[in-house]
Amino acid sequence: MEKIDHGKLKYQVLSILKEESPLTQKEIVEKLANYYHLTEEERTENYDKRPYDKVFYKKVASNEERFRFAGLEEFTPQGHRITQRGLNALNENHGTISYSYLKKFPEYRKWVSEGHRKKAKESEIIDFDDLCKTLFENK
Repeated sequence: MEKIDHGKLKYQVLSILKEESPLTQKEIVEKLANYYHLTEEERTENYDKRPYDKVFYKKVASNEERFRFAGLEEFTPQGHRITQRGLNALNENHGTISYSYLKKFPEYRKWVSEGHRKKAKESEIIDFDDLCKTLFENK
């Protein structure tokens, strides 16, 4: 699969939710796959070490998880929906949403630090930009 810029992918997730909401995870992934003109092979590509995980699906899902913790998106029984904060994010950003933008939200910073605290030594200070880049470069 051709490398997809995560900042642009994040922006596209919110753009799709702005146009049509609520959507299921499967619908969002399908719309994004169409947007990026992914082949059937790219849509169904699995990780070597985790053959049950589809690469593109996981990229989209992990960004949506980040959005939920940043308050840009919410999950309802009907599906995923953009929040007012998400609409503001689209207006404040042009074509890409960076990790630095997400870390301006205290809920997101708390989620990142709690989720990765076990990996860091107590005396170590976590640099959120480096942590986020590392997480997505390894996928």
